[in-house]
Amino acid sequence: MRLSRAWDNRFEAMARAGRIGRWYSAVGNEATTIGTTLCLDAGDAISTVHRDLGAVLTQYLDVNRLAPSLFGEGDRTAWDAIRPDAQPLLDRLACQVFGRRDGFTVGHDRSFHYGLVKPEWGIRHVGMISHLGSMIPVAAGLALAAVQDGTKAVVLGFIGEGATSQGDFHEALNLVGVMKLPMVLVVENNQYAFSTPLDEQYACAKLSDKAPGYGIAGETVDGTDFEAVWSAMSRAVARARSGQGGTLLECMLPRMRGHAEGDGSYDLIPQAERERFLAMDPLPRFEQRLAALGLTDDARTAEVTRVATEIIESTVERAIAAPEPDASEAWRSVFAPGEIADAFARQQSEVNHG
Repeated sequence: MRLSRAWDNRFEAMARAGRIGRWYSAVGNEATTIGTTLCLDAGDAISTVHRDLGAVLTQYLDVNRLAPSLFGEGDRTAWDAIRPDAQPLLDRLACQVFGRRDGFTVGHDRSFHYGLVKPEWGIRHVGMISHLGSMIPVAAGLALAAVQDGTKAVVLGFIGEGATSQGDFHEALNLVGVMKLPMVLVVENNQYAFSTPLDEQYACAKLSDKAPGYGIAGETVDGTDFEAVWSAMSRAVARARSGQGGTLLECMLPRMRGHAEGDGSYDLIPQAERERFLAMDPLPRFEQRLAALGLTDDARTAEVTRVATEIIESTVERAIAAPEPDASEAWRSVFAPGEIADAFARQQSEVNHG
């Protein structure tokens, strides 16, 4: 959670300074994105949108190797044993956001519009498209593929509450319900769809109230309460793996930032509401909970924050210094990097010169 926050803090600062064009902050979402993804296994998949950096970091990184000063070998999991070294993967993610050649899309853009599917690493991440509601049937399709392949894999899809007003929401959850697909749709409800408040978005008391209409489970939790999120997601994953079908998990979150950094949407939220939201920050809440359980103290919390910040600072500096893409290259892959792209290029050449 501190690593995700340090990343956001760094990129927010660069956006305000004009060093990057736009930033969609995930500040306030960490307990939800990380608390849900920690419930997954190596064979499971995630489908993410703008504010799901925490989920990406959780699926990609073995934090024990990334921060060995904080963790011991006893903290490692079976999944960690097959993950690659964390720092090179974190460097590549930073290069992606800066539009550098070493990013996942080799510099074609600087966003989270990419995916990484590496079953040998236990990573199955399907990235976003801009029509966010359309990611819901994509996640349902991943769940259908898991059933057809005969696996026990679970698909975790993230979406904001605004996307639930699109037709894709209905069509995908209807499919999940009818076919009992192993999908958990997490709605990150930060109570404003860009600048539209809840009472102008939908009439039901809770979005999870819609779940029974599709024949799936529904639950609403406080998305800033890590333990509540983890518990609800654990129940949802157990249902999915046992063939009982999908879950609509609504996580209520504070709107701690605007839709995008500097777009003016945050100024539309009343000051009293902004202050209430800022007081709901999940990080100090979770750290206080850990302290109450005797699992941390001020010194440990400060050390975790320091190490996370240093990791992100050094990662960002390397990404800034990384090479830009070469626009003069005759061939650059978009959808199929590496050997697949090379094979496709050869095939196209043969067709063109047929």
